Amino acid sequence: MDVFKKRITEERKEALNQEKDTFFTEWKEKYHNAETKEAKLALLEEKKKFEEELNKKKDAYIELTKKEYADEKKAKYYERLAQVDLNTLSKPVNDVATSGPKKMKDFSPWAKWKSTTVGIIGIVAVIIIWFIYALVAESRGDTSFISDPVSVVERFIETASNGILWKHMGASFSRILVGYLIAVCTSIPVGFLMAWYKPVRAFFDPFIQFLRCIPPIAYVPIVVAIMGPLEAPKYFIIWLAVFLTMTVTIYQGVKNVDLTLVKAAYTFGARDRNLFTGVIVPSAFPFILTAMRLGVGAAMTTLIAAELTGATYGLGSFINNQASNLRMDYAMMGIILLGIFGIILDKVLLYTEKRLTRWK
Repeated sequence: MDVFKKRITEERKEALNQEKDTFFTEWKEKYHNAETKEAKLALLEEKKKFEEELNKKKDAYIELTKKEYADEKKAKYYERLAQVDLNTLSKPVNDVATSGPKKMKDFSPWAKWKSTTVGIIGIVAVIIIWFIYALVAESRGDTSFISDPVSVVERFIETASNGILWKHMGASFSRILVGYLIAVCTSIPVGFLMAWYKPVRAFFDPFIQFLRCIPPIAYVPIVVAIMGPLEAPKYFIIWLAVFLTMTVTIYQGVKNVDLTLVKAAYTFGARDRNLFTGVIVPSAFPFILTAMRLGVGAAMTTLIAAELTGATYGLGSFINNQASNLRMDYAMMGIILLGIFGIILDKVLLYTEKRLTRWK
């Protein structure tokens, strides 16, 4: 025990004991000399009151001792602190004099015009590098399989003017649209059911995890053999790629719903139907939109594999045929259009997501 606290405790205990001894010495003498029963009862009542008062004093002394002890410790702490020489202490890591000014990383959104400007600069830089590479390869007499940007633009004008380009784009767009919409209509309920019911998750999860590990192009021979070389296998391959991507994303979105909201809904007497429509669906809605955006990317990357099942028209078929004939300017044009097509679809879905999730 601290010396100060011990000294204060002993002093007050001694004072209480002295007061107690004095009282009981006088009380015993009075009680012994009392002649009537009433007088003895009065003395017993006096003794009881004294003991109560003594206990109160004891409690008050304990609290006072604690306060004085705390004040004494605080005074000693500040006294020791005042004796410390701050100049002898080591400087902090972020001291301006030693390491320069520190600034917190800014994670706030960048101005839109800045993002647009930097993006345009990046695109122009890539085109310039592409053009220089093609010129250097041509001047050295090397065979370059990457045509220059001018040739690609000329091929675009050529195929757009004779209408061939629009036939290929229309065929690809229709296949992506059909396969994508079927995947959206099937992945949303399957994702919700997997997250909501454990038996459904146990049934579907092995198949989904197995199929996710196989590239879509591996299905082409089997799908063509089963469905034939018409449009059905193309729809199926696109549907499968989008379905797997969206189902996993939606499932994770439902599983990540805040349990506090679920418990609050049950507290207010919500049933499963009310919980599903009032809590689960709104909370998972942003994940559904994110899954739809990821699904667009899966559809675009699977398009070429889908059109390998035998297609006369389509960007995937067009790129494959032109690359096989070493007409790389046409193939490059198809690849660039495919990327632009995917960016446009992604931006449309991103705009839709922002409009529908303003409440986030």
